Amino acid sequence: MSQTPSDQPNQTAAALTEVPDRLCTWCKVPMLKRLVGGGQFIHYTCPKCIFQHTSKREPQKK
Repeated sequence: MSQTPSDQPNQTAAALTEVPDRLCTWCKVPMLKRLVGGGQFIHYTCPKCIFQHTSKREPQKK
């Protein structure tokens, strides 16, 4: 079985630590976050009211 990028949790976990936290627009609680679209987008979901927001990741500056 071949590995895909989603099969490598260490890389995903490291990338998520670089993603900014976000509070829910309505509840003001920290939202859950995950990378989607091959890591190009950040998907936020509120655990309380299920509000969702997706934003494009900014290229990392060297």
